[in-house]
Amino acid sequence: MNRRTIPSLQMSVYGQDRLRSEGFVVMPLEFSMRQEPQRLIPHFHDFFQIFLITGAGRLMHDFRDHDVTGLTLFFLSPGQVHTIRPAQQTQGTVASFTQEFFDHHAPPPSMLFDLPFFFSTGVTPWLTVSADEAARITALFAQLQGEYDAAQSGVQEVLRATLRILFIQAGRLYAQKHSVKETSRAALLTRQFHLSLEHHFREWQTLAPYARELGITVNHLNDVIHQEAGHAAGELIRQRRLLDAKRLLLHSDLSVSEIGYQTGFQDPSYFTRFFRRHAGQTPGEFRDAIREKYQPEAD
Repeated sequence: MNRRTIPSLQMSVYGQDRLRSEGFVVMPLEFSMRQEPQRLIPHFHDFFQIFLITGAGRLMHDFRDHDVTGLTLFFLSPGQVHTIRPAQQTQGTVASFTQEFFDHHAPPPSMLFDLPFFFSTGVTPWLTVSADEAARITALFAQLQGEYDAAQSGVQEVLRATLRILFIQAGRLYAQKHSVKETSRAALLTRQFHLSLEHHFREWQTLAPYARELGITVNHLNDVIHQEAGHAAGELIRQRRLLDAKRLLLHSDLSVSEIGYQTGFQDPSYFTRFFRRHAGQTPGEFRDAIREKYQPEAD
């Protein structure tokens, strides 16, 4: 089997070069799939995407597969390994943007941190849109495409404002369908822990530094996470490190030992034991199986 690495792709070259250089592109999904076939195999990138998908297809997102029909929103955060396998008649729109473009000097924290479908690894990144909701969501994507194509004066602010409206609408729909809890102190701490975990999981492998950053005790952090997420906080750390290793095994040609070191394990044999205990396979067995599944033989 061809052992090509899974690529890190840049934003599509489509339409307005100036807006692309500033960190934003919106384009028809079918054009992207037709002109850039590398996007039909698993890949990742360092920017956000939101897809509007009309019709049938299969989504792959960090080793989860999901079949969709009808109208679907698909949310991607930087670093997540993914692809879309469209059916013959699948259509849609994909908006790609950087956090720098979206925030544009807005004071921290970014609105992106508050959205339920970005960043956290345990969330569902797809959302089925009902017929009653379709017109409003479709109109927002049409406005993004129209503004991007016309590129008139003030287009950046219109695009940012439209994205914000889209995210608010999508967040409401997501809350209806996925029972997102109201923001309580415990929910806020859990969200902050997830965001801190995204930044520090390679260097912080125990709860103590996370608790210090959040200004609470280790016991309180563990109690809150267990109550809100249904898992011990330490288990979330382990699962995030495991996901990091899986991504590298799929999309890099680093050796197992090198991946162990890169993900914070100083002892390669301990990394192998950790991986087998939590994934049910050795790293080598996982690499062979996942590449066989997602990376077919070269012609």
